[in-house]
Amino acid sequence: MKAGVSKLDITPPAGVKMGGFAMRYKGSEGVHDALYTRALYLEGKAEALVFIANDLLNIPNSLALEAKREISKTLGIKESAIFISATHTHSGPSLPPDISSDVPGADIDGYLDLLHGRLVDVASESAKHAKVASLGWGVSKVIVSFNRRNLGGPVDPDVNVLLVVSDSGLPVASLVNYACHGVVLGDTNYLISADYPGVVSRVIEERLAPGHVSLFTNGATGDLNPLTSAGYACSGTFEDVEAIGRVVAYAAMNAMAAARMYEEMTIRSYERFVTLPLVKLSEEEALRFVEDQEKVVSELKAKGSDSESLMRNEALLQYYRKNLNMVRKMPTDENVLVNLQSARVGDVALIGIPGEPLVEVGLRIKGRSPFKSTLVIAYANGYCGYIATSEAYEQGGYEVTPTWWNRLARGAAEVVIEESLSLANELR
Repeated sequence: MKAGVSKLDITPPAGVKMGGFAMRYKGSEGVHDALYTRALYLEGKAEALVFIANDLLNIPNSLALEAKREISKTLGIKESAIFISATHTHSGPSLPPDISSDVPGADIDGYLDLLHGRLVDVASESAKHAKVASLGWGVSKVIVSFNRRNLGGPVDPDVNVLLVVSDSGLPVASLVNYACHGVVLGDTNYLISADYPGVVSRVIEERLAPGHVSLFTNGATGDLNPLTSAGYACSGTFEDVEAIGRVVAYAAMNAMAAARMYEEMTIRSYERFVTLPLVKLSEEEALRFVEDQEKVVSELKAKGSDSESLMRNEALLQYYRKNLNMVRKMPTDENVLVNLQSARVGDVALIGIPGEPLVEVGLRIKGRSPFKSTLVIAYANGYCGYIATSEAYEQGGYEVTPTWWNRLARGAAEVVIEESLSLANELR
C-alpha cells in the first residue's frame, strides 16, 4: 500500500463575488483564512484512488469533468477513481451554478482557470509523493448540527476518519467525513473563509505531525445547519467557527486514536451516470417571488429604512429577477444525467453524490449498505441542487422549492439511494 498527500492554496482574489447567500450585495472585503485544495492518493496492488477536497461551496459540473479527464490522463488512473468534492463553505467564491444575486465582483473566469490547474497539480503532487504506508479507519460521534427543516429531527453524528501512517510511524494524512452545512458564518460576512471545515483540517494538521494533510468531506447535509444557526438564519461568529471546528476535529482525532492499522487494503472504484427527474419550472411562481420582493423593497424605501437593510433586500430582489429570467430561458428537459461514484478502501465504502442530499438520504444509504461503514460524500464531482425525499416534497419548504438551480423532482432521491446501494454492492 502506498499513499501520498498534497495541499495548495486556492484563495480567490480580493473583491470576488461570494457564494451561498442571495442577500449579499457586494464582493468580498478581504480574507479571514485561506482556502485550500487537498489531495490524498492511495495505491493498492490493482488500483489507485485520488480524493481531492476543496474549501469551496461546490464543484461546477464542467470543472469536475475537465479536471477528472486531465488527472486521469496525467496519472494513468480511471476517472471513476477520482473524487473531487467541496466542503460547502458559504464564505468562499460564487461558482456555477451561481445562485446569488448579480453584484459587482472580481473576474470569476480567471479564478476557474486557476482552480482547474490547481486541481490537476494537487493530484499530481500527491501521487508523486506516494510512499509505503498503512491505513486505518475509525469513527467517533459528535453533534454540532440540527435539522433545520424539522427541529428535533434526524441528524448524522458520525465522524468517520481514514488515517494514513508512514512506514516510520508518522501520521501523514487523514480524511474526515461529517455532515453539517458550512454556514456558521452568515450573509453579513464579507471575508473569505473556509468556515468550520477549514478549522477541522487546520487543527488536525497542527496537532498531529509536521506536513500532515487533513481532507474534510461533507456528508448528507442538505437540511443540517450548525447549532449556532437560528433556523435558516446563520448568525455565528468567527469564534463560533473556531469552536465548532475544534469539536469536530477533536472527535476525529479520537477516532484516529482507536483506528486499527492495516498494511494492505482492497481498493476499488466505480461510477455510474444515472437519470434523475426534473420538475417543470413555473414562470408564474417565479414572477410572484419578484412581485412580493418588490413590495418589500418599496415598503423599506417608504419607511426610510437604513441603507444596509435596503441594499440586502435589493440584492434579494435581483436574485428573484435573475431566477425569473432563467426560468424563462431554461430548456424544458424532463431529466438530467448525474454522476454517482463509489470507492472501497478496505472494509469501508465511500459514495460520491453531486448535490445536497438531505440527511435522510444519507442515513438510508448507510443503513442499507452491505458495508459496516459507509461514507456519503456530498458536493462531489458536480452539483445538481438539493436531493430531497418524497416525504420532504409533501412537507414543502425551501429545499424543495423549484428554482433554476434546484430542479430535481419528487423521486430523484429514491433513485439516488437505490443506485448508490447498487454501486456499494458492486464494491464487494
